Amino acid sequence: MEKMRYYDGLWKKGRWTTWAVLLLVMALAAPLHAQKIVKVKNVEGRWQVSDNVTLKEAEERALNEAKKEALRRAGVMENVWSVFGQITQESGTEFEEVYSQMNILAIGGMVNVTKQEVEEVWDTDTRSLYKVVTIDAEVKKDDEADKAYALEVKGFAPVYNAGEAFTCSLRVFGTDSYLKFFWFDSNGGSLLYPNDYEGNRVLEAGKEYQLPFHYGVQYLMDKQSAGSGSEKINMMWVATKDNIPFTGEVTYENVLKWIYAIPNSRRCAHYDLVMIK
Repeated sequence: MEKMRYYDGLWKKGRWTTWAVLLLVMALAAPLHAQKIVKVKNVEGRWQVSDNVTLKEAEERALNEAKKEALRRAGVMENVWSVFGQITQESGTEFEEVYSQMNILAIGGMVNVTKQEVEEVWDTDTRSLYKVVTIDAEVKKDDEADKAYALEVKGFAPVYNAGEAFTCSLRVFGTDSYLKFFWFDSNGGSLLYPNDYEGNRVLEAGKEYQLPFHYGVQYLMDKQSAGSGSEKINMMWVATKDNIPFTGEVTYENVLKWIYAIPNSRRCAHYDLVMIK
């Protein structure tokens, strides 16, 4: 599996990561004290049952579609944004699965379903069976973002050879900030910064920094198998105005929950996808 190694003298440590992300969809919500609750009723979502989609899976996806429609009705779709990397996946089914999973994790943090009805509907025009889910829900509307607060990340390549070191430059605009740098691949997630050798430091607004910060640290791009094809890595940088530690296991869901708890005006982020060949 891909691993990130840190080098400083004779010290060496490997970290394994866990989540392949072709499409990252994130709805970032704030704590309740910074939110407005909007109630919506009789919101419908549907999904077709097929050879590749079971009744249970169709119901789960129909529920997710209903939640997305609830967001639209509540007028908060601007808080749900998609980030595409270099999508070269040949399997449409795999892409669809990841897309669905990302939506479920993201939207689940914003929509509280208070009533749910499920039915099976036969569409005579398409001669297809659908799972239809109708919900009443409470939708959380996030506080306004700080438009002057932004994180710029650049200076890295879209494609790396196995064994090459990853570096980038970054700059925070608007206010001094704290940084978290997450890495996700097909097998896991890791918090790359801060780490044992690079402590949690304050980034001065407007000043450009190089990551890794420490000259003796390297982030190496390694593949799961030397004979495998290109492998996709999704990277997430999150800047916060306050020193908010991330202490849980690095899974995509836990990272989302951590972000959800930070008011929209107190955070900004950058997402990108690179490949290892």
